[in-house]
Amino acid sequence: MRDTLILTGEGGLGGNGGPPEDGGQGGLGAPGGALGDGTWSCAGGSGGDGGPGGNGGPGRGGDSIGIAYLDEDQLTLEGVTYELGPPGKGGISWNHDGSMVTGEDGVVVETLRFRE
Repeated sequence: MRDTLILTGEGGLGGNGGPPEDGGQGGLGAPGGALGDGTWSCAGGSGGDGGPGGNGGPGRGGDSIGIAYLDEDQLTLEGVTYELGPPGKGGISWNHDGSMVTGEDGVVVETLRFRE
């Protein structure tokens, strides 16, 4: 790429963590066993329901990347200038104690090599 201006927009916002959900229903008790004289013992009791889960985790903010590439041998940059937008803010969520948790903000980079 030669003599080029690369403009990027703002990175997207990270998603907020979702609310807790109730746990699943407990399992059924097993049937009683045969006593050998034609009678049966009592069935086992059912398990209790699961407790509520926690809030979902917050998402990471989006990046603002000028050029993303795979192969350095194919990347030629001469006279390239960048005007990169800001990164996206991380989402929010809540800990079990009521304190806020924030996701990591995105980053701003002129070039980024993808992993293969």
